[in-house]
Amino acid sequence: MRVHSARGDLTAWAEAGVAAIRKPEGRLLVRAVALSMPGSAQEQGSRTALRTPHPRRRAHPRAGRCPRGDPPPLDQTIDQLVAPLYLPAIFGIDPPASGYPELLVDRLLGGMGPSPAADTS
Repeated sequence: MRVHSARGDLTAWAEAGVAAIRKPEGRLLVRAVALSMPGSAQEQGSRTALRTPHPRRRAHPRAGRCPRGDPPPLDQTIDQLVAPLYLPAIFGIDPPASGYPELLVDRLLGGMGPSPAADTS
């Protein structure tokens, strides 16, 4: 049985993202999504409201807890993992050759915890 971890899951997700944006159709999709995003402050406020935790979840620390360890906050994940992967693709810049997903996840998680290689089957 494979033991999952936040680090392993985030690294796998980032590796899949890098693989997708290395393909021309993946870069085009990222650009299309970016261009389709609404820009008004009211619409941005609506998107922020969707990311705000429900008050009940804030009141109960275990509510919404990840069974594989606590994930980092959403804003931090977007800033340190999602944006560095996808923002360069909008401008046609390919991700670095190798090790980039692991580097981003290490920075996001503060270099703490086991590496993805430590996950066992």
